Amino acid sequence: MGKSSSKSSTHGIEWEGNIKYYQYGSQQPTHEQLMKQMSEGHITHIRLYKIALSNLMWFADPLFFHAFVTFRTVDQGGEWWWSIEKNQVSLVLQRSKIDTDVRDYLQGRKRRSFVNPKILLENKIRGMKFELLHSYIIITDQLKVGYKFANLNCKGFAKKVYDFMAVPNCWDYDPNNDFKMFSSLLVFASLPIAAILFRKLRR
Repeated sequence: MGKSSSKSSTHGIEWEGNIKYYQYGSQQPTHEQLMKQMSEGHITHIRLYKIALSNLMWFADPLFFHAFVTFRTVDQGGEWWWSIEKNQVSLVLQRSKIDTDVRDYLQGRKRRSFVNPKILLENKIRGMKFELLHSYIIITDQLKVGYKFANLNCKGFAKKVYDFMAVPNCWDYDPNNDFKMFSSLLVFASLPIAAILFRKLRR
């Protein structure tokens, strides 16, 4: 569904620069069928979700979380629910007839938190085709920018997608705040080590 040159993230994981597609249900479309349905589908509803990064990180949910977008389309085949999000490797696009499939699961597996995703924002959409969103992702080079924990992350991508579809009701997330918070935590975590080294040097 689109591919770009690969690059390494700050975690040393290779960014593949593509969109991975996963569909729930027994009927799997061909590439041609999927592209046709994307071109015909009209987006009617969009939701922005947050979820803890893992079961061990539920306590940090107010600060550190994974963000993703789900939306509903209507075409001749009926209603579909989709999710789109960014991880350390690629973008992921999912589709199902059931909204909880794309909300609670990622590529067929339960999302990595015992806490259910929470809605941050939601909006009704009029007159936007799915192909317009797909074109926006390609034209703005979202497949090339790679992944960085503190700025080019899932939240930054989710903000771009949500804001594009929900204008003027945009998400007030600022990627610079994540970078500042991450930098502050690194400084705070290094203080005990610095204290130990200082004591050893004084002996």
